[in-house]
Amino acid sequence: MSDDTRDGPPGLFESVRDAVGRQVKLSLKCRVQLEVKGDKLEGRVLALAPHRAFLLTDRIPSKVENSFNYLDLQGVSSNKPTQVDLDLDRGSWTLWFSSVDEVDEVLGTIGGFLHQTCPAGAAVKLLRGLSLTPPERGVALQALWDEQGGADPGPCGGFSQQYRCVCDQLSLPFREEVQWDVDTIYLTQDTRELNLQDFIHLENRDLVAIVAVLEHNQWFTRVSIKDHKLGPDVCEQLLRVVGRSPRLEELVLDNAGLRSDFAQKLSTALSHTPTSTIHTLDLSNNSLEDKGVVALGVPLSQLPRGLKHLNLSRTCLSPKGVNGLCQALCANPAVGSALTHLDLSGNSLRGDDLPNLHTFLSQCPRLETLDLSNSDCALDQVCASLLRGSPTRLHTLNLSRTVFSHRKCKEVPPSFKQFFSGAQALSRVSLSGTRLPLDALKALLLGLGCNPNLSDVWLDLSCCELRSAGSQVLEGCVAEIPNITSLDISDNGLDMDLTTLLVWLAKNRSIRHLALGKNFSNIKSKNVAQVLDCLVHLMQEENSPLTSLSLADSRLKAELSVVLNALGSNASLTRLDISGNAMGDLGAKMLAKALQINSKLRTVVWDRNSVSPQGLQDVAAALEKNYTIRFMPVPIMDAAQALKASPEKTEDALLKVVPPPTRPWFYV
Repeated sequence: MSDDTRDGPPGLFESVRDAVGRQVKLSLKCRVQLEVKGDKLEGRVLALAPHRAFLLTDRIPSKVENSFNYLDLQGVSSNKPTQVDLDLDRGSWTLWFSSVDEVDEVLGTIGGFLHQTCPAGAAVKLLRGLSLTPPERGVALQALWDEQGGADPGPCGGFSQQYRCVCDQLSLPFREEVQWDVDTIYLTQDTRELNLQDFIHLENRDLVAIVAVLEHNQWFTRVSIKDHKLGPDVCEQLLRVVGRSPRLEELVLDNAGLRSDFAQKLSTALSHTPTSTIHTLDLSNNSLEDKGVVALGVPLSQLPRGLKHLNLSRTCLSPKGVNGLCQALCANPAVGSALTHLDLSGNSLRGDDLPNLHTFLSQCPRLETLDLSNSDCALDQVCASLLRGSPTRLHTLNLSRTVFSHRKCKEVPPSFKQFFSGAQALSRVSLSGTRLPLDALKALLLGLGCNPNLSDVWLDLSCCELRSAGSQVLEGCVAEIPNITSLDISDNGLDMDLTTLLVWLAKNRSIRHLALGKNFSNIKSKNVAQVLDCLVHLMQEENSPLTSLSLADSRLKAELSVVLNALGSNASLTRLDISGNAMGDLGAKMLAKALQINSKLRTVVWDRNSVSPQGLQDVAAALEKNYTIRFMPVPIMDAAQALKASPEKTEDALLKVVPPPTRPWFYV
């Protein structure tokens, strides 16, 4: 734009520059008539900067009388050729110009800035709808704006320019750090997620400006924050973004200190936004309570693009709240057809009174992930509902720390086995901490075992109190199951029953990862070696499929040497977790010997083993001769204790486990 200096008192426009500030670049200056009370007109100077229009007195020294940011435009009209009415957040301006060309130049300049900075903003839409006489004027302006709007906006959809404009609008300082992070880090990572966690070290008002940019930005489709309490002003700005953003698809506010009133306001924002693009909502770890979540039900069921991902984990829900939410979601069958991820874990869903939840689950054929863990919901009813819904894409099912049934009937419903035998995509099943009746355990294993659709299943049965009776069920089924590749049966009080169970596990040809930790506490010390001998036999068996073994937190102490002695010649294990076994320096010495000759292991986890500085040095020396380990975390807990006893010796050992650049393995 040209620097217009139309006639006026000598030095007027220089005085305008002084009044606005020499650091502000003015693209256009012209004398206008401002309509005041009635039809009275008074002379003024209109000066246009990149993001703001200034109205100044037309005498020397000139003073700024008023100003507005272009984003504050609420309406623009030109009922007469040389008149422009500007409706703003606070009042309005009616300006008269000396010619039609002046009007067009002012409108073209303001529109040009807006099209370059916020092409999808509300102010741009206002200008696009402006009616001018004759119509050719509007056509020329539209052509000019199209040309300017088509230019490259800059990194991440022109975020930095939008941020500068918003800071001007809100009278907040422009942080160059924010500009650098987005223009450099975010651009390099090519991410569409604006993570507010990157900016929480700034002041709360800075977060307001950053969030406000999303009203206009078309690059970022996801905004997230975790474990940081948001202030009221940031929450209000987020609600504005939900109601106005042209591209926001995912809203993740995990543990952000939100309450039920925020959920109710979010419900209102979604209800008044028929063009919302949101399809993912994560409000986990916030005290939304029943009234907050129930309020969200109807607007979530009416999202234009459908609800794909919903996470309301640990939001203080009761069965009443879940029923209310699901009742609203059930009202629109399209919701279940679109949903792929549902997480209601950590809420108290105990009891049989959840009919709407079960109805909704039976309407979700595209569900991929379901997490109802730590909710006390009934496992048998959930599986029956999923069976009716036939979710062909369900791959992750987390029902840990639930109950099998709230009914007194001891019979296992046929639908339980039918679900696992007919599932087409299951790959992760977690029932950790869920007490399964023996018949239910058997139905689960046989259902998975006879399912021809599954080939790689991760099954977590830890902390299920299986004990001797459960071990016998496993013995009768596990050998013939062809599709379980990872089995976690840790912390089940198996003890001496492991002797027989390990024999049957050795017959299975699909299990690649086996977790047995916390199963040795009630074995007499003289019998531990017998159990571990069976385990070594399983490890050393020719063509063994086992590649990963966990004995974490088993407190085997010196007895662990039975397993460590076998590592030297083992040709199958690539990962070993022996943390929490208090093996001491003797165990560290045995591990060091094994590492010197083992060429198969890639990962070893070994913290919390009561290892002294000498033990750390033994392992560090062995690692200097091992070139196949890729990941071996520094034993932080043991190192912390060792540093107290012998700082220099411990530091020397830890320095040795930091690899030089030429070594192919690393430590964290």
